[in-house]
Amino acid sequence: MARFSFLQIAAILPALAAPGVVRAQTALDRVDPSRVVEKAPKPAAPETQAPVDVPADGGTVAVGSAPITVGAVTLAGLQQLHPSDFADIFEIYVGRTLSPAALGGLADALAARARDRGYPFASATILPQSMVAGTIRVTMDEGRIDDIRLVGVKNDAALAALTPLRGRSDVTLAELERRLLLAGDIDGLWLRRSRLVREGERNILVVEMGSDPLSARIGIGNDGSRPVGPVQADVTVMVAQLLAEDDSLSLSAFATPVDPREFAYARLRYGKRVSTAGTEVSIAVSGSRTRPGAYLRDYDIAGRSWTVNVGVLQPLLRSRTGSLWLEGSFGLRTVKQERADRLIRRDRLSVLRLGAYGFSPLAGGRLRAGVTVAQGIDLFDATQADDPLASRRDADGTFTSISLWSEWSGAVAGPLSAQLGVASQKAFQPLLVSEETGLGGGSFLRGYDYSERSGDDGVMASSELRLNVLDHAGPVSKPQLYTFVDGGRVTNLENGFGTGTLFSAGGGVRATLARTFSADIGLAFPLSGLRYDSGDSDPVVNFRLSKRF
Repeated sequence: MARFSFLQIAAILPALAAPGVVRAQTALDRVDPSRVVEKAPKPAAPETQAPVDVPADGGTVAVGSAPITVGAVTLAGLQQLHPSDFADIFEIYVGRTLSPAALGGLADALAARARDRGYPFASATILPQSMVAGTIRVTMDEGRIDDIRLVGVKNDAALAALTPLRGRSDVTLAELERRLLLAGDIDGLWLRRSRLVREGERNILVVEMGSDPLSARIGIGNDGSRPVGPVQADVTVMVAQLLAEDDSLSLSAFATPVDPREFAYARLRYGKRVSTAGTEVSIAVSGSRTRPGAYLRDYDIAGRSWTVNVGVLQPLLRSRTGSLWLEGSFGLRTVKQERADRLIRRDRLSVLRLGAYGFSPLAGGRLRAGVTVAQGIDLFDATQADDPLASRRDADGTFTSISLWSEWSGAVAGPLSAQLGVASQKAFQPLLVSEETGLGGGSFLRGYDYSERSGDDGVMASSELRLNVLDHAGPVSKPQLYTFVDGGRVTNLENGFGTGTLFSAGGGVRATLARTFSADIGLAFPLSGLRYDSGDSDPVVNFRLSKRF
């Protein structure tokens, strides 16, 4: 399937100045620059789990074997809970003569109530005592953690993320989950389980973790275009705990394996956690080069692009059921295009971005969503108004835009499930090509070339119905049939080209083999006219293969 990204066709644009190629300008000059770096919305969360083993009972009784008549119950040791939280339990046991077993039931009930209130390690103890007026004293522990012990790995950064739990006598399930997930979010680490172990008079939180500091993924698909593909291959390698116990270095690369001259892209990113609250700072550099072939080879087009980006990521909420992250970044991007070694197009942008993304349960499924505000600023030689080398004559490097996306996935009935997605962008000034939003390819408009229509403002939606055929078929895990329909519209604020409305539909099959190999093949039908790259409206076969290591 033929698709273009901004970095891939950056060098194509100079040819558009030649006579007779206005149609090409309309189709190619409006593309989404995030195609190479992020083809789809950013994942809202690491798939880190926080398994917590809670003891089956939390009551301890050591009062001998004689029955006791209970006239009242007093609770000692409460920090956050109140006696009123246990009033209905008192009504059941007060005024009765209780055997040691029944007293154990009282202690268990009190501990269970505290756990229901969000204190997973709460316990209740009835010690030997002299009763006055039938009043029995129960010592409550809301979940004191005296120390923390890591098992399976030795990582001071993970221990630091858990340290705020140490010495607490009122650890809630929400705080426990947050701290476990923050520890498990460190690149190269993963959580196995956690449990509270009593050693003498001390409560020890034992956290079992695994380590996988080196990971990689390779993939191949036909999401290029005839001038830059169509077959493209990609590889991502990440090395964690490289210079510190909470850092990572990742390298991502795309290329056209059949003719590597047509397109190559690489991105290097280094990230480092800087606080026990999960704050991470990062720096990334990327570069690309293009020399398109096929029907554009005779134009002698060449392009180069590079980007530098610094960012910060902060978890605001973190739990197994829902999380929210805040992220900010500042980036510099330069794109140059030449024809016959003559520079005819140059964009430079300095952009501040502030965004939030997360996930939450909704209607029996999971909702992921995000929002980003982008502000172009006049720094570091940003493109000026009326610059003859700008990708758009009505735009410059100072702009404001806001983009939103959301995706819901969940079960429908039996083996049927669904995924619904929507994305939009609103610009307040005309945008240079690299900041436009596009229709086609990726998650939206799979029947068309990538960003076949593009503009300043846009809205798009997709729905996919899935049928899980089997849980397993030998080495094949959860083979899935799917059908989809999608559509969208993009417009420009002033004089830009390439806007319009598109619809497509289709279906396919995807599966995972041996847990690490994924395959997806589908057929997509364009429903809104001809595709630019092929000049027809025939259905297209899309495929994607990937392998994790």
